[in-house]
Amino acid sequence: MVPLPRLALLLVLTAPSVAQTYELVWSDEFDGTLVDQSKWEFQIGDGCPDLCGWGNGELQYYRAENATVGGGLLTITAKEEAFGFSDYTSARLRTKGKADWEYGRFEMRAKLPIGKGLWPAFWMLPAQDSYGGWAASGEIDVMELVGHEPERVLGTLHYGGTFPANTYSGDHYDLASGTFNDDFHVFAVEWEAGEIRWYVDGIHYQTQTAWWS
Repeated sequence: MVPLPRLALLLVLTAPSVAQTYELVWSDEFDGTLVDQSKWEFQIGDGCPDLCGWGNGELQYYRAENATVGGGLLTITAKEEAFGFSDYTSARLRTKGKADWEYGRFEMRAKLPIGKGLWPAFWMLPAQDSYGGWAASGEIDVMELVGHEPERVLGTLHYGGTFPANTYSGDHYDLASGTFNDDFHVFAVEWEAGEIRWYVDGIHYQTQTAWWS
């Protein structure tokens, strides 16, 4: 097993309720009126020409205008609109080059959109490709929701060789009732040497201790 390199957060990290065994070193409460670009970088476009569709066949064009701040919330809005040869727009934010970490607790408090074709996510990618391109240097998916399964979130670890020789392992968490659009929930991982744990609202639902590159 190899250690994962330092990772940078993508999308949103807000309203932490850090356990007492952790020291808070970074947060964004979105208490202003604009995205704090000293903490976040917008990724703009459709991934082309290097990674069209961002490697996932995504149909949207990412724009800064689709991310707004107000009332203590970051709101990312997906729109059906023609822009940049795409029929949809959304927003994608990351901390790469501004705040990277190895080990710790990472959490986000969010209400998630639901509906076929929507794919909200909170995940971590390498600050440097120490072991090679994706996914040889690792990826930690703290939370993903596939819009047509509104009661379920996924936690996944990507590793192995460089695509297409990569692999992954993970699990899911299902709400007892309702959907993740009904209210806010806290999604978290605790990452330490040789072990990663996944949580929803403080409920531990998965531990991984083995990966390779």
